Amino acid sequence: MLRAITGTVTRDVDAEDALPLTLQAGDQVRVGQAHPDWPDYFWCDDGGLCAGWVPRSVLQITGMLGIAKVEYCSNHLSARAGDPVRIMWKGDGFPSIWCENRDGDRGWIPYDALDIPPDQGVETQ
Repeated sequence: MLRAITGTVTRDVDAEDALPLTLQAGDQVRVGQAHPDWPDYFWCDDGGLCAGWVPRSVLQITGMLGIAKVEYCSNHLSARAGDPVRIMWKGDGFPSIWCENRDGDRGWIPYDALDIPPDQGVETQ
């Protein structure tokens, strides 16, 4: 039997990306600078309006060109302290967890902004 894994937001979080970058396998992006705190994340854009931080593990990088190896979305989820969220996906080495709020909106929330009870099987950093 499956059960939902839930957590609680511990501090206010404001979304960073106005127009997040959403990739399908094979999509090409321009690769920019590495994140100052997370060197395996790069600022990427699609050559249009969409841009966001993308982990190296998602891309095959050659020079300033990246090709997505898997689906990925850079959307960050705004949330307020006390909000309940459903944990959707946790990637190894990712500084955030993909969550869904009670309105069905999905996006990344930083580990340090979440309280996830230890009996739920999700290790946090």
